[in-house]
Amino acid sequence: MRRVLPDVADDVDIEAEYAVAADLPWHVRTSFISSADGAVSVNGRAGGLGNAGDRRVFALLRDLSDVILVGAGTAREEKYAAPRPTGARLERRRRHGVGDAPAMAVVSERLEFDTGSDLFPDDEPRTIVITSESSPPQRRAELAPYADVLVCGKRAVDLGEAASAMRARGLRRVHFEGGPRLFGTAMAGGLVDELCLTLAPLLTGPGAGRIVAGAELADPSPLLLRHVLEEDGYLFLRYTMSGR
Repeated sequence: MRRVLPDVADDVDIEAEYAVAADLPWHVRTSFISSADGAVSVNGRAGGLGNAGDRRVFALLRDLSDVILVGAGTAREEKYAAPRPTGARLERRRRHGVGDAPAMAVVSERLEFDTGSDLFPDDEPRTIVITSESSPPQRRAELAPYADVLVCGKRAVDLGEAASAMRARGLRRVHFEGGPRLFGTAMAGGLVDELCLTLAPLLTGPGAGRIVAGAELADPSPLLLRHVLEEDGYLFLRYTMSGR
């Protein structure tokens, strides 16, 4: 089952490895990287674990999506900007029938954003901010000129409501990028269809978190292995949730 990650020149081959059936009405795919001993970050950032192959796969998963869903903490720590693909990546998106750029959807309760950052572009698609009724109403009003603010849930963000709101906007392919606590909430709600996990050939020692945080799941969630790709000791694992 293990195969070598297709070369840069064979992007069509790597697209085939991660393609989602065109007739699926809705699909949520999450991706993480982890060290061999389970760490999700180095010095607080996931980028310290990756290699060129991981960056290629991550870019591909974004290019196959309608919307990128991420927690505000991860967006700040990883210095997120709203993607605007060009060149071969723009051609790839058009080839797969998604819009020229994915929408960015950020989950936040406190709404502590710098609206002058690259996370909030002046052009389309506008960034979506997903919050709850418990968030500060004044901050919601202040954000409205810069983003589409969706109130989903009362005391906390209801990811099920958020999913319905994205589907209503025609955003059918979700690339969910964490962080771990938000992933735990999505898992508990049965909202994840697929996990793409890069396993880095590194030992980082104790201290870093895992890809899932928050409340314990009632039961372990079985996964079905779709493929294993390898490059320079890095393993690229694609799983679907059992029964999905």
